[in-house]
Amino acid sequence: MDQLRIALLGLTLVSTGLAPASAQNGEYPNRPVQLVVPFSPGASTDLVARFLAPYLTEELGKPVVVENRAGAGGLIGASVVAKSPADGHVLLVASSTVLQSPLLQKSPAFSATKDFAPVGAVFQHPFAVISSGKLIAKTLPEFIAYAKANPGQVNTGSLGGFSDVISAMFIRAAGIDAHIIPYRGASEAMVGVIRGDAHLMFTVYGAAQSQIATGEVRLLGVTSLKRSPPLPNVPTLVEGGLKDFEILNVVGVLAPAGTPAATIARLNNAVAKAMKSQAARDFVAGLGNEEIEDFSPGKYGALIAAADQKYRHVIEELGIPKQ
Repeated sequence: MDQLRIALLGLTLVSTGLAPASAQNGEYPNRPVQLVVPFSPGASTDLVARFLAPYLTEELGKPVVVENRAGAGGLIGASVVAKSPADGHVLLVASSTVLQSPLLQKSPAFSATKDFAPVGAVFQHPFAVISSGKLIAKTLPEFIAYAKANPGQVNTGSLGGFSDVISAMFIRAAGIDAHIIPYRGASEAMVGVIRGDAHLMFTVYGAAQSQIATGEVRLLGVTSLKRSPPLPNVPTLVEGGLKDFEILNVVGVLAPAGTPAATIARLNNAVAKAMKSQAARDFVAGLGNEEIEDFSPGKYGALIAAADQKYRHVIEELGIPKQ
C-alpha cells in the first residue's frame, strides 16, 4: 500500500509540474551536445572546437559533435546558438571578431553581452600584420613611410565586418591615406596580398604561416602591447611607432543566455580541464596563440563586456557606417 501511495504521488507531481527538474528534464546532458562553429572547416575556431570535442565527450558522457554553420562573417552560426534552448545542448565556439560584429549592424543579429552565457575563454591571440613580399617596405616603419610618400595609393585588405574596424583603426593610428579593399573570403584576400593588390592585411598568424615561411608575404608585426610569447621575435605595432595599439582576439565557448548555472559550471570544468592539459598547450602554441590563465565564466564575461564597450566607442569615433 505504501509503495502504491508513493507511485501515485510521483504521478501527481509530474502531472502538476511539481516534480524535480532532473525528473522532468533529465540530467545534463541527456542527449548529444552540439559545438557550433560559425565558420567553415579549417578556421581557428573550427580547429579548437575539434580539439575540444573528444575531451568534452569524455567529461560529459555524451557525444559532443562539431557543426559548422558558416556565413555572414560568423553571424549566422552565432545567431543560431543565441536563439537555441538554454539547456546547454547547443554551444558556440566564437572569437571576439564574431561577437563584436553586430555593433556594425543597424539591426543587430544578437547582443554579445545579453544573448549568451559565457562558459570560458580557451585562448587569445593578437592579429598578425602582413604585407606583400613584393613591396619594397620590409618593416612596419618602412611601410608607414612608404604609405605617407604615396598618399591614396596604398590598399589594406579586409574581410568585411570587424575586419574593416581593425583596418580603420590602423589607418588612423598610422596617419596614412589608404583604401580598404573588401574580399569575399580569407583565401581570396591572401591571394590579393601575395599579388600586391592589397599591400597590407590583418590576419590570424596560423592562416598566414605557410605564406610567411615561403616569403610570399612578410610578417610586419602583431597587435599586442607586448611581444606574443609564441612569436617572441616579431615586433609589436607599438614598437613600430603606433602608441598603445592593441587588438586581441579572444576565442571561447558560450551557451545561450539563461542556461542554468549548474550546467555552465559543469561545462566550464570540462573546458578548463581540457585546456590545462599539455596537449592543449602544445596545440595553442602551435597555432601562434596565447594561453589563457583564467578560464572562469566571470573572467570571460568581463572580457566580452570590455571589448563591447571599447569597440562601440571606436566605431562611433571613426564614423564607420552601420549596414
